[in-house]
Amino acid sequence: MAVRWSPWSDHLPLWVALGASISTGSYEPGELVLMAVPLVAAAVVEQLRWDVSRHHRWLEIGALLFFLGDLARGHGIFPVAIHTLFILAGVRLALPREPTHRRQLLLMSFMLFLTTAIGTTDVWFLAWTLAWAWAATLALLQQSWEPSAALRRGALARPPYARVPLWVGTALLFGSGFFVIMPRLSLGLRPGAFFGARTLGQAGLGEQLDLSGGGPIEPNPEVALRIEPPAGVKVATEPRWARGLELLRGITLESVKGLRWEPSDLTPPPSFAPSSGIGAQRAEFNYAPSPHGILVLPAGVTRLEPPELPITFGPGGSRRWRFPRGRTSPVTVTWNATPSDPREPRLSPRRLDLLTQLEPGHEAARRASLRFAPGILPTPQLAQTLEKALRGFGYTQDNPSGKAANPLADFLDHTQAGHCEYFASAMALMLRARGVPARVVNGYRLGPWIPEGGYFRVSQNEAHSWVEYWYEGRWRTSDPTPQGSAGATSGSRGLGFAERWLDALRYRWDRHVVRFSDQDQLVGLSWIQVQFQGWEWRWKAPSQRQVWALGLAALAWVLWRTRNHWWLVPEGPGRIRALVPLLARTRGTVPPGPGDTARTWLLRLGALRPERMEALVLLADAVDAEAYGRENTEASVLARAEASVWRGWKLPTRT
Repeated sequence: MAVRWSPWSDHLPLWVALGASISTGSYEPGELVLMAVPLVAAAVVEQLRWDVSRHHRWLEIGALLFFLGDLARGHGIFPVAIHTLFILAGVRLALPREPTHRRQLLLMSFMLFLTTAIGTTDVWFLAWTLAWAWAATLALLQQSWEPSAALRRGALARPPYARVPLWVGTALLFGSGFFVIMPRLSLGLRPGAFFGARTLGQAGLGEQLDLSGGGPIEPNPEVALRIEPPAGVKVATEPRWARGLELLRGITLESVKGLRWEPSDLTPPPSFAPSSGIGAQRAEFNYAPSPHGILVLPAGVTRLEPPELPITFGPGGSRRWRFPRGRTSPVTVTWNATPSDPREPRLSPRRLDLLTQLEPGHEAARRASLRFAPGILPTPQLAQTLEKALRGFGYTQDNPSGKAANPLADFLDHTQAGHCEYFASAMALMLRARGVPARVVNGYRLGPWIPEGGYFRVSQNEAHSWVEYWYEGRWRTSDPTPQGSAGATSGSRGLGFAERWLDALRYRWDRHVVRFSDQDQLVGLSWIQVQFQGWEWRWKAPSQRQVWALGLAALAWVLWRTRNHWWLVPEGPGRIRALVPLLARTRGTVPPGPGDTARTWLLRLGALRPERMEALVLLADAVDAEAYGRENTEASVLARAEASVWRGWKLPTRT
C-alpha cells in the first residue's frame, strides 16, 4: 500500500494549494481552469503509467512558450508567476521523478500556497492551512521513509502515518503560542492590487448611480461592516437602542448627467452633529476592506474614536480612509438616538441650480410628478405624496427597464418595477421638476441581528439608495422604495441558524485572530496577573510521609526507565542491542534460555516457524558480524523488520 501511495504523495500538496487558491475568490474561472489542467493531466499520466520522458524537451519548450505568451498579455508578473508555477509543477509530475525533483515539487506547492495567504483572512483558510500541513507532512514522511525501506529485507513495514496528526497538532500548538507572544505585524496586502475588483452587476455600495446598467443585480453576501453594541446592551430586549441606525449614510450624489448621478465638488464636507447629551448611543463599527474606503455612518454622528483615525473627506460629503485598509478596521461611533435633520440654512446660487437641474431626458419625471401630485405646492406634503405613489410600484432585482432606450421613462410609464436606484432617482427628479432641491444618497440599510455573535451584520446586499430634499434650511429624508425590500436584495435577512453561526465564527476569527494586537496581548497579560494576584491556596501542605512516598515513587520510576544503563544483562542474545525489537515481541512466549547464544535462540525460533527460517539465518549471520566487531549495519535493520513480522504471533497448536 505504501508503495502504491508513494507517487501520489507528490500530487497531494499541489492539489491542496489549488483548493486554497480557489477559496480566496481572487481568480477568474478561466485562471482556475488554467491552474487545474496541468495537475489533471499529470494525474492522468500517473494513473495510466504513461512514459512521457522522451517528450520532456517539448514539454519544457511548451512551458516556456506559455510563460512568454502569458507575460505578453500584460496582466502583471504576479499572476503570470502563479500560472507558470502550476504549469511547471504539472510538467514535473508527469515526468519520472528523482528525490531532488520531489523536493522541488514540495517547494513549488509551498510557494503556491503562500501566495494565497495574502488573498484572504477568512477562518476557512485555517482549514486549508491544516490540510496543506497534513499533505506536506505525508509527502515528507514518504520521501524520508523510502530510502530506509529499500535497505530492508523481507516484508516492508508501513510508514508511521499514525504520527502525522501528532506532528501537525504539535506544529499548530507551537504556532498558536508564537502567534500570541510574537509582536504584531500587519502588511495590509490585498489581492485587489493584482487582480482588480469584480463587482459589475452585483449588489454593493457605489460611488455613483447609473440607471443604464442593463441586466439584473446579482446578490452579494460579502460583509461590509458589523455593528457591535457595548457590553451590557441586550438588543433583543432593548430594540430602541438601534434607533438612528436604520439608514447608514455613505456618499451624497447631487450632480445628474442623463441617467447617471455623481458626487459634486460643491457638496460641503460633513460636520459632527451637536451632542444632545440625552439618549446618545455608542457602538463599535467594524468596517471590512473596500475599494472605495467609504465609512457609512448613522445620521447625527457626534464623535468618532479613537481621535487619531486616518480619515479624510472625499467627494460627495463622504468620510473615507486616508489609506487603503488591508483588514477589518474598528471605529467607535457615538450618535444621537433621535437625530434631527442636518441643517444647511442657505444654498448658494450655483448649488441651487445644481440641485434643481433637469435635462430633456427627464421629461418623464416631470409628467409623473404632475400625475401623482397635481396642484400640491413644494412642501413636505409633496414629498410624502410622491413617496406614497412610488411605494405602490413593485420591487425587483431583475431590472425590467434596463434595456429600454430611456430606463427611467420605462420605469415610470410602463414596468413600474425596479430596484432602489430607480425609486430614488425617480423621486429626486420628480421633486426637482417641482422646484424642490433634491439629491440621492447611497449607503446601507441596517442588516439583521446575529444573536450568536452579538452584532448587526450589514452585507453588500443591504446597499441602498434614498432621497434627501431641502426645505426651510434643513435636509429631510425620504425613502420611496417599497417596504420589505432590503437594499438590493430582500433575501439577505432570512439567514438560517447555520449561516448565522458561521458568520459569528468568522467575526470571532477576525476579531481575536486577524485583528489580534499588542493591546490584546497587554489585556490578556493583565487578566492573568489579576487572576494570580487574587488566587488563594486552599489545599493543605502534604505531610512528611506523603512527601517521602512521592519521592520514592519518582525514584523507582526513574530507575526503571534507565534500567538498560545499569542492569547487569546476562550472557546471551539480550546483550546484543540489534535483537532488542525481536526480543520484545517474543519474550512472553519463547524467551532465550540461560545458555542460549544469539544463533541458537534464532534457530530455535526458526524451528517453530519454518517459513521464517531463511530470514532468521540471515539475521543470525548479521548479528554474528556485529558481535565479532566486523563493520555491518544490517543487523539493526533486519531485527526491526523481523520484529514487525512476528508481531502478534502465536505458537502452533499441538495435537
